[in-house]
Amino acid sequence: MSTAAIVILLVLLAPIIGVLVWVILAAGFTKVPAGSLGLVVKNGKATDRTLTPGRHWVPLVRRFMIVEYPSVEMAYRAGEGASTASSDLDRSGPSLSCALGDRALADVSYTVRFAIVPEQLRTVHERFGPQGINGVVRDHSARAISHALSDPEVTVGSLFGSRRSETEARLAAAVTAALEEQGIRVTGFVLGPVDLGRTGEVIQATVRAGFELALEEAEAATRLAQAQNDGELERQITSMREGAWRYRETDLWRDLVQRSDGVQLGRRRPGYGPGRLGLTVREDTPTNEPTAVDPTAGGEAPPATEAP
Repeated sequence: MSTAAIVILLVLLAPIIGVLVWVILAAGFTKVPAGSLGLVVKNGKATDRTLTPGRHWVPLVRRFMIVEYPSVEMAYRAGEGASTASSDLDRSGPSLSCALGDRALADVSYTVRFAIVPEQLRTVHERFGPQGINGVVRDHSARAISHALSDPEVTVGSLFGSRRSETEARLAAAVTAALEEQGIRVTGFVLGPVDLGRTGEVIQATVRAGFELALEEAEAATRLAQAQNDGELERQITSMREGAWRYRETDLWRDLVQRSDGVQLGRRRPGYGPGRLGLTVREDTPTNEPTAVDPTAGGEAPPATEAP
């Protein structure tokens, strides 16, 4: 073959070869979306290569594929919002029922925020896969919390006041240690409401009793002062002084307003009946409905007692 023929052949084949090379290289480029990690899998087996968000080139001739995992924080909520719809990054479940160190039963609500450790993505893929991350967080966090709360030092008092913060820190450390072994990093832990059942009802009744006792003591002082004023009033009544009656009038009106046996207060209609314009007091009808009085109609109105 002459030199001219070889040159012509190369000129014709060069564009074809270039196009084929470009197609092969272009097909090897892959893009990992934002908020995700890409694990390179070769012939169905996970490798140690982890791809960050962006464009990467993976040779398809060696049968590579990319498995995506979330790179952002995820959350698992136990107890709170368990009946609401969940997303891929925010899952929920039932509260954790366990026994405290003093054998009191409790339903614990909590929230765990976590993320995958990129360096251990291969371990996570081989053990759990993309759909098993929330399950392992649920199981291992529940186990760690149950063991931490069963410590004899943890009692009902550990869930209230300043000791609650210490208990929350203890649980966060236990959950962090349990999930680190699985290739998951805990970024936040929140201890939610704890339902103590009958024990909680007893605690609330005890707290209410203390406040009710304080209320009785405060009202006792008020009643004592009122009794002393009533004794002084009896001595003033004998002198027929109008100021003594004015003092007692306020208490009488307050007692009438606070009555719940159907007594109603109303204004006397101008020009109706003897006496000046003032307030009237009357009893309800047997049907517990007040009797309406038409100011334009004739006839007698129901009897009314004029206020002092």
